[in-house]
Amino acid sequence: MTLKVGKLYSCSEYYLMLYPDEITARAADFATSPARAAALAAYWSEEFGKPVSYININEPFLVLCTTRMQTEVLVEDKRGWIQIGHYPGDNRWDIKEIVYEAA
Repeated sequence: MTLKVGKLYSCSEYYLMLYPDEITARAADFATSPARAAALAAYWSEEFGKPVSYININEPFLVLCTTRMQTEVLVEDKRGWIQIGHYPGDNRWDIKEIVYEAA
């Protein structure tokens, strides 16, 4: 799936790990429960010596920048990187664009 800069998205299936930079985002972990997401964030934070957090299921994130494999996002007041890959037609993460319609 190709995410577009300036668009809002959310993931309904997974807690996406939010890494502090493009290099650490290559760890590419995800979780299906909040307990597992918290455990992975703690593990990777210790492993990298940098804070790692996660994006909750259905929590909106704004795309700031994309590379071939990593995407820089803004989630509330947290800025970080996720790795989802950008392959046309590949949406194994079940990420959907959030579209607001004018009333």
